[in-house]
Amino acid sequence: MPEKTLFLVQQFERIGKRLVAGRQMEFKTAGEAEGRAERDSARTVGVVALQQTIDTDTGEVVEDPVVLARYGELPADFGDA
Repeated sequence: MPEKTLFLVQQFERIGKRLVAGRQMEFKTAGEAEGRAERDSARTVGVVALQQTIDTDTGEVVEDPVVLARYGELPADFGDA
């Protein structure tokens, strides 16, 4: 089972009273993802940087995502820092 670690940044925007997922971006390193999340925090309602390992054959998530950085308002799924 070949695995790949992804470093993702997920932006969130507010539509009415709901937070909805906006743009998602992938980066080569955790540092790049954390830096982008910090920069995006000034212009989005919320943003989170994640590390996630997937099985490259099936696309299934191998491990629970690790939150690297979080800013602003986020869905309850991301809990409190």
